[in-house]
Amino acid sequence: MLLLCFLAAGAQWDLVQVFAWGRMMAGHAKTMPLSQAVTKTFDGEMCGICRMVANARKQERSRSDCPEMKMEAKVLLFFQAVPRVVVAPPRSTAWRPSEAAAVTAGRSAPPVPPPRVDLA
Repeated sequence: MLLLCFLAAGAQWDLVQVFAWGRMMAGHAKTMPLSQAVTKTFDGEMCGICRMVANARKQERSRSDCPEMKMEAKVLLFFQAVPRVVVAPPRSTAWRPSEAAAVTAGRSAPPVPPPRVDLA
């Protein structure tokens, strides 16, 4: 799915362009320092791959200007108001100390861990 979105957006031409720039830079770097190679690569001179990418992008733009694809009117979206959600606070029940004594009356104390033997 991501690949289809990638291709539909025309990003494949960006990848081809990056490849062309890398190839140009590698070619220039063989004969000159890297800083000059980078400058010469991006000075506007186009190689064969760069021209092919420019032509392909131009053709894509001309195809996307087809009258069938243009919208004649704006699509208006109307959103209905969301009803307010009212949440009532929970009822508070008072806790009486007499109930606390009734809850703990039938319970025994928790077990005590066994004593540890110190062999030192």
